[in-house]
Amino acid sequence: YVGDEFIAADNRHYRVAKIEGDTAFADLIGTREASFPSSWGKVDMPVGGAIPVQGNQGAPLIAIYHTHSAESYIPSEGEAFIKAKGQKADGGIIDVGEVLNKRLQELGFRTVINTSSHEPHDANAYYRSRRTAVQLLKEQPNAIIDVHRDAVPVPDFYRTQLDGKEISKIRLVVGRQNQNKNANLEFAEQIKAVADEMHPGLMHGIFLARGNYNQDLAPRSILIEAGTHVTSREEAEKSMAFFAETLPRVLGVPGERAPTTGGDLRSLIWVIGLSLLAGGTFLLISTGSLEGARDKLKQFVGEEWANYLGSKLKYKKANVYQSSLNKKAFKLEENQDAEQKPDN
Repeated sequence: YVGDEFIAADNRHYRVAKIEGDTAFADLIGTREASFPSSWGKVDMPVGGAIPVQGNQGAPLIAIYHTHSAESYIPSEGEAFIKAKGQKADGGIIDVGEVLNKRLQELGFRTVINTSSHEPHDANAYYRSRRTAVQLLKEQPNAIIDVHRDAVPVPDFYRTQLDGKEISKIRLVVGRQNQNKNANLEFAEQIKAVADEMHPGLMHGIFLARGNYNQDLAPRSILIEAGTHVTSREEAEKSMAFFAETLPRVLGVPGERAPTTGGDLRSLIWVIGLSLLAGGTFLLISTGSLEGARDKLKQFVGEEWANYLGSKLKYKKANVYQSSLNKKAFKLEENQDAEQKPDN
């Protein structure tokens, strides 16, 4: 549609100016800067409602579902769509979502996944999946992901090599007609920035499309397209594992911080050492000689210990005296009680 935008893999930003037949003409409107998360390893507040039960309760929760639940991969399944036999979807895209689900769990996330069918694949699919999204948001996820595959009929449009594996690139989709557009886009750009650093070539880009894709429900809601119907499901599954690895750096995982214990201990030792050096220098200057500084230090330590032990001794004597008074008072009350007690 005219007005749709695309942020390419190299971060050049285009906007569709006109459409003639099946061809869209876009204007280059600038280049986006990489948008890294402002606080690595920080877990933000969740976006929805109740406490889930799975896994480490301190870990971020990610929700996964599939609006187009019948989507499949022709090279793997033999057809582009597989209809559900019941309420649970059977499309190949479900297997792709499950790979994402398992890899996230391995990385320390909690996950909640819904594999309900939202068929048929028509204009009302997002109205049907909205109920699923709302239900998932009651679990208070930190992010919610709608997993799809694209329909571009050219395999090489998505196919690439990464770490010696043949995979399908991933495209992120942001609905430009929703109140959370800016927040959704920021989330997408953070994912892309981290992916470009960790796994160069994984991301196909970010598509800002007409519609809202239920992203008005949450600020960290994203639609992802893993490959297309003419690439294999296995390629998409490999790309999902790589994609999952970007999310700890975007959302954060509790405990995932650079080790600081050794550095903190060294810093403490340095502070103590510098303090002792400064104190020694002061004594040397004030007394005029090393011997004088040593005598002053002995005098100081002796007085401090004497004061400390004296205060402890006084405190102990006071406690003994108070204890003696308490015992006498107790005996006095006991005698008074005995005198006042009536005979049976």
